[in-house]
Amino acid sequence: MNTKKLNEAIEVLKSDLGPALISCDIYPTGVGTPLVGYNSNPKAAALFDQVTSYIVKALDGSGFPVLHDYYLLELKNDNLVVVLLVGDYQWDMLIDEKKVNLGLLLNIALPNAKKALEEAIKA
Repeated sequence: MNTKKLNEAIEVLKSDLGPALISCDIYPTGVGTPLVGYNSNPKAAALFDQVTSYIVKALDGSGFPVLHDYYLLELKNDNLVVVLLVGDYQWDMLIDEKKVNLGLLLNIALPNAKKALEEAIKA
């Protein structure tokens, strides 16, 4: 894995979200140990890795469609958690909802982040 390219992916996200991005980590699915991060929170990465696994199993067991690109959690105090899934990697993000438009997040920032992470994985 090219750490430089992963850090470049984080810079893309920081550029798109500006001060709305509080923290983020990129880690392999099933491992949950961050390879890179911004205001990194390794405990959150490990826990969200487990949450993702649980959601995948719950969806499978319920007969719902499978999890696709991301999931979002709305937290108190205007915070959002977004977990982006790309191949065998996850990217958790803590975002200040007051500082970003949801349309910008979903239609610009996340697609740009996904593309940057895909490029980093290929490198």
